[in-house]
Amino acid sequence: MAAAVPFLPFIAGGAAATASLMATAQQRAVSKGEESRLKMEADVARQQAGLESEAIGRETRRQFGETRAAAAQASLLDSVTFGDVYKQSAAAAQLDRMMVEYQGETQAQALLNEARFVKAARPSWALGVLQAASAGLGAYAGSGGSLERAPKLEEVKVTGRRIKVPSAMRMTTSDISRAARSPRSYGSGLIAR
Repeated sequence: MAAAVPFLPFIAGGAAATASLMATAQQRAVSKGEESRLKMEADVARQQAGLESEAIGRETRRQFGETRAAAAQASLLDSVTFGDVYKQSAAAAQLDRMMVEYQGETQAQALLNEARFVKAARPSWALGVLQAASAGLGAYAGSGGSLERAPKLEEVKVTGRRIKVPSAMRMTTSDISRAARSPRSYGSGLIAR
C-alpha cells in the first residue's frame, strides 16, 4: 500500500484535469445543442408565417371570387363605388398577409440573434485546456505533489519564433497529432520537439 502513495498526486492531478476537460466538452455540447434548437425554431417560425400567409391568401381569393360573382349578378362590376371598395379590400388583405410574414420574420431574427449570443458564449477549447492545467496542478500540489523538480522559468528560452524548453516539458509530434485528432486526449506538455 505504501508504494501506491507516491503516485497519488499524479492520479489526483490527472483526474482533476480530465474532469475539467470533460466539463468544458459538456458545456460546448450543451451550447451547440441550444444553438441548433434556436436555429430550428427560427426556421419553424418562418414556415408557420408562410403557411398562415398562404391560408390568408387562399381565403381572400375565395371571398373576392364570391364578391365578384355577386357583383356580376347584380350588374355592379362597372360601378365606380364597387371598384373602390374592392381595391381597398384587396389592399387590406395584402397588408394582413404582409403583417403575418413580417411577424414571422421578426420572430425568426430574434431567435437567430439569441443563437448567435449562445454561440459567442460557448467556452473555447483553449480556455478549457488552461482550466484543466490549473485544476490538475492544483490537485497535484494539494495532494502532496512537489514542484521542486519542475523546470524553472529561466530554463525556458524564447528566441525569435522558437521556444526551447527542457526535455521533460516536450511533447512528441505523435502526441500533438493525437491531441489534434481527439481534443479530449490532450497530452501533459504543450511544446513540440
